[in-house]
Amino acid sequence: MKQPNQEKRAKRFWRLAIASAFLLALVWPLGSFIVWPLGGLSAYFIFLARYYSPGKPKGFTFQATKRREPSRANSTQRPVKPITPQQKRRLVFIVIAGSTLFIFIYFFVSLIQFVQSEGSGAIDETDRQTLAIDPNNLDALTNLGNDYYSNKQYDSALYYYNRVLQVDSENSSGLFNTALVFFQQQRYSQSTELLRRCIRLYPDNTDAYMLVGDNYYIQNLYSEALPWYRQAYDKGVRAAEMLNIMGYLYEQQNNTTESIRFYKETLQQDSSLVEVYDRLAVLDIANAGRYKSLSARWK
Repeated sequence: MKQPNQEKRAKRFWRLAIASAFLLALVWPLGSFIVWPLGGLSAYFIFLARYYSPGKPKGFTFQATKRREPSRANSTQRPVKPITPQQKRRLVFIVIAGSTLFIFIYFFVSLIQFVQSEGSGAIDETDRQTLAIDPNNLDALTNLGNDYYSNKQYDSALYYYNRVLQVDSENSSGLFNTALVFFQQQRYSQSTELLRRCIRLYPDNTDAYMLVGDNYYIQNLYSEALPWYRQAYDKGVRAAEMLNIMGYLYEQQNNTTESIRFYKETLQQDSSLVEVYDRLAVLDIANAGRYKSLSARWK
């Protein structure tokens, strides 16, 4: 027969189980990081409530399984010994210790996975949940496209960028990001066409000018690439990579003065570029020794 204090414990654990189950329902949209621990906690409270509840099954009494055996005269049946209070306490301790260990391990592994996902550009499920409520949310569509682009899943990125343009055909991010995917897919003419459209709508988008230049540059169309880089430069862009390319393009045109100028500006942005010192040593004969010395220092 169960003691009164056991019945009180059973009621207490039933309340905790119901409360944790209710909390589990509230936080369900937050994902498995919260759901699994709360689910385990709720199951644990249910176990304790059942353990201390009166009626069948009465606790957890270990009993031998009855086997069918041939009849024997004068056979005797050995009584089954119920578990002692000490054994019950030991069982409860094992369950509590095991549950605590499980929850600790789960949180530890989840934390590691979270840190790794932050560094690897994992897909943010929050944006998916936002789209489930608002399918035309431009921020969520753009963020998902960016996540896939970061993971080099260009077809998936393109899907979300196209959805942005379906909602808003003149969206600046949608136009540029779609063109960026086309560039990665080596669809240069499509990329350039979208970028020209983006520039007409947003003439101050310097990234678009630079990407048009990249589209031409990667195809070795140097005379077409340089004017676009120059427009980005005139609008204030001073990225070392672009300045280095401009120095090279002017060098290809035999415009030594402009080539030296842009190579020097490149070094103002990044003084560790050895190849730029080497080019200046060739083009600026008067200062060749100094450039060679600086080049050797960085090698």
